[in-house]
Amino acid sequence: MSRLTKAYLATLKGKKVIFKVVKNFPDIKVKFVENFPDYKVKILDRKAFAVETIKIEVVDNFEDVKLQKVNHFPDFEVYVE
Repeated sequence: MSRLTKAYLATLKGKKVIFKVVKNFPDIKVKFVENFPDYKVKILDRKAFAVETIKIEVVDNFEDVKLQKVNHFPDFEVYVE
């Protein structure tokens, strides 16, 4: 799979996705923030009904997208492996 962009994550709104955390060759670099996110995500405890698996690298700088963990009104839901 090629590199993904912030715009691609907009297509996942309302869906469930698996985020597989990797150190090398991620599909997208993610930074978890408290304020001003690009998207809000709800963290799931089960991966049932997930539509896609995306390899992510969690970084502090030079991220592709900023995500905020929320309990209500997420843009999409993720299960983190």
